[in-house]
Amino acid sequence: MRLRRTFAFGTLVVLWCIPTPVHAGLVEQAEQLLRSVSQIRDRDRRFAIADQAQALCEQAIRERPREPAPHIVLARILTVADPQRPEACRPKSCERAIAELKEARRLDANGADAERIAAELGLVLSRIGSYEDALAEYDRALKLVDAERRPSVFEDYGRSVLYGNSAETLMALGRIPEAIDRYRQAESTATPGDIEWELAEWGLGVALDRDEQIDKSRQAVQRALDFDPTMAHLTEDSVFFEPAGDKRYYEALGHEVAGDRELALAAWRGFLVESPGSPYARRARAHLAELKRTPATASSVDPAKVRVGIGEVMDLRGIRTPAALREVVQQHVDELRLCYARALRTEPAARGELRLQLFIDPTGWLLTRARVLLSTVSGASLGHCVELAASTWRFPASDVPDSEEVIVTLTFGAR
Repeated sequence: MRLRRTFAFGTLVVLWCIPTPVHAGLVEQAEQLLRSVSQIRDRDRRFAIADQAQALCEQAIRERPREPAPHIVLARILTVADPQRPEACRPKSCERAIAELKEARRLDANGADAERIAAELGLVLSRIGSYEDALAEYDRALKLVDAERRPSVFEDYGRSVLYGNSAETLMALGRIPEAIDRYRQAESTATPGDIEWELAEWGLGVALDRDEQIDKSRQAVQRALDFDPTMAHLTEDSVFFEPAGDKRYYEALGHEVAGDRELALAAWRGFLVESPGSPYARRARAHLAELKRTPATASSVDPAKVRVGIGEVMDLRGIRTPAALREVVQQHVDELRLCYARALRTEPAARGELRLQLFIDPTGWLLTRARVLLSTVSGASLGHCVELAASTWRFPASDVPDSEEVIVTLTFGAR
């Protein structure tokens, strides 16, 4: 089951917290710290910042005990997770987050925060496996959310997020036909091509596969891959899987549809190791058996055995250092290798250089899709895949309130 938190391009949106002037500073400081957490991959640093934010909210609660907003923010802080285990709260933190949200509901006499409280409760209850209760909360939120609201970076929970998360919950409960219906609602209420739409396609593809609607499943997964060929959005900080092993199912299905036979085999095996008791283990074994019956082709390429180099990194504004920019690109070299391995399946002699243009905003996200300015590699498939993959990268935030243009040279060599 794949669940989505409300982050706008990776930055936490907490516009629902409107504190009174007396304690506004404390809650706003906590929110700012919480926003910064999504950029930090080190577990200890992340938890240290979460602890600071928690202390600010607790002080705000002491000063204004009848306000619901600090309790809501505190609940989100309590669910800050280890980046290596995004589905898990720290010990007893999920349980406390639930208590804080219930207290916020009690204090929210006019119901101004009712929708947000319900949506947050759905997420936290899912984390502890209380799926029936989580579904009830999502249904409550869906009744409250504005029917005309479209997903937006300026909103918190749009209908597509709520439909998608409730669909995941239905799938965890084994109610696959209902989950498929919810995924289709998530798809229809999202903007085609955005992350909510893409995640709805992923969930729909997995649910259809588990319902053994094979052709429709592959079509949905292919639609997601058309926008995110390296499946980068499945590993974003705003996305987590419950149970955690379900991530392997998504990856396996994606690699299978993309034609990455060996990677698909490894992911299906990983799913069975991590989730041996899953009700969907039978489908995983069926996929494995089918892949084993299909021999590897001569054009099959192992991404681990291809050569990708990071050449010159030019920052035309000098806002971020070349070393910091290069470090981020290096973190994504496996995505570049995957793009190259796929290109080699149809263009075995492909090799050469790409110059990639990136426009980075102060938050570290790209303002527009990455663009290949120059390519000496034969065929267009590699450049297209690299553009889409690079568009999901996040660079260090900057204090300079301007965007910058960066040119990255990438070299693709022989196997």
